[in-house]
Amino acid sequence: MFDSIVAEAPPRAGWSDAAFAPLRAFLEQGGILLDLLREEQQAISSSQAWRARWIADFCRARPAGNDRPDTEIGAAAAATRAGRPEVLLSVSEWAVDEVAAALSVTSATAQSWMVQSLQLVHRLPATLAALEQGELTWEHATAMCQVLAPLDDDLRAEAEGRLLARLGHKTPTQLRAAAHRVVQRLDGQAITRRVQAALRARAVAVHPTGDGLGTLAVTDLPLPVLRAMEDALRQYADAASAPDDPRTRQQRMADCLVDLVLRPGEHGLAPVQAQLTVLATVRTLLGGDEPGEVGGDVVPAETVRALGLLPADDPADDPADGSAATADSAATDCTDLAHLLDTRSLCDTALAARPQIGLVDELTGQLLALTDGGGLRAGRALGPPPPTDAYRPTDPLRRFVQLRDRRCRFPGCRRPGRRCDQHHVTRWPAGDTAAENLCCLCRHHHRLVHQAPGWQLHALPAGGLRFTTPTGQVLTTWPDGHPADDAPPPGRTPRPPTGPPGDPPPF
Repeated sequence: MFDSIVAEAPPRAGWSDAAFAPLRAFLEQGGILLDLLREEQQAISSSQAWRARWIADFCRARPAGNDRPDTEIGAAAAATRAGRPEVLLSVSEWAVDEVAAALSVTSATAQSWMVQSLQLVHRLPATLAALEQGELTWEHATAMCQVLAPLDDDLRAEAEGRLLARLGHKTPTQLRAAAHRVVQRLDGQAITRRVQAALRARAVAVHPTGDGLGTLAVTDLPLPVLRAMEDALRQYADAASAPDDPRTRQQRMADCLVDLVLRPGEHGLAPVQAQLTVLATVRTLLGGDEPGEVGGDVVPAETVRALGLLPADDPADDPADGSAATADSAATDCTDLAHLLDTRSLCDTALAARPQIGLVDELTGQLLALTDGGGLRAGRALGPPPPTDAYRPTDPLRRFVQLRDRRCRFPGCRRPGRRCDQHHVTRWPAGDTAAENLCCLCRHHHRLVHQAPGWQLHALPAGGLRFTTPTGQVLTTWPDGHPADDAPPPGRTPRPPTGPPGDPPPF
């Protein structure tokens, strides 16, 4: 009856097929584009399936038997071996670095691709085939690997078959949820094993959120423990409240956490003191707006000035020190800095010493000196610290190299310099223990340049390092620039523009 009513309804005045033609063309064009997108996504999935096969073949060409035996000095630590994914135990520990260097990705990304590639090739072949046919995406395959790979072979094959048969149009999130349900039906102990694996991965991490702020995350702890910590912080916050306190409970909880961790000698814990290093240009210290860095994170100029310099009459300065009379003009200008907050009022007693100041060249970004507020006003320590005849660098030299490099110098590695070893590019004693012959390498990449077959490292002028992989690929790294990462590294000139020429003077 409804169809007849619709069919008998008179057309509205002014409406015609011609009036709908633009809309019909608009919708049809969108449909064509979506068809092209689907075809391209299928091609991408197929390429990713072949990438997985090639990565698995590469892993087969880099067996763990070529690595240094556990009984030899310099072999990977037991904790390092225990932290490697089970599927990579038969693969050389240096294979990740070759993949990362070849594809210009981080070691974490390279390891993730290697793990998933081996799981797809050897444990989830039907999922790999579906990926190659474009029936699912790499994100779908990731969900399958993460949930199904730990199962026994028979259960894994059954779960894989059930999930692929009911794949439909599920998103990766929906597929992951379905996979968990299937696994729970097939294997009642799966949750226990998953929790145990997560506990082995528990960690604390800092995630910058921008503008000099960030989030401290504690991951993969049992939920009851986290709830107990939250309740304890809530009780601390309630006890710290006052009638005229403008802070919310959440703000007081965050402040209580900071006090519990950073305030030394209180709460019955052994004192642990933090040490900060501020990286900035002289212009910023003198009042400019260019941001600086603290611990590798970008912070506003006001924070740089508040942390970087103590007032000129700070009692920590030695009044008998006459070196201020010899300060050059650039350092003497810094005595005019005003309106700075006392560092100890910002950080209470958690600083082991006044913050170190790393002065950088405003044009090249090169580190010029590592000093502190008193030394800057007095003109001391302007320049790299002197070399030493010893194998280990002096504390000032070590801190200078850490701040100059800021991170592990291996291509793509982001390990902070303070958590790295200092490597002699030309081996000591043939090479000096001096700033120009030292570089920051994390423990893994420090071992790589000494032990991994086929890797070579050479120093370049102006602080460059040239890494050569076992396959002959050459990668060059430079110390991170400041304040801009888009500036050309020292010793290199930018490419000439390739676009149309600009207007003649006066522009």
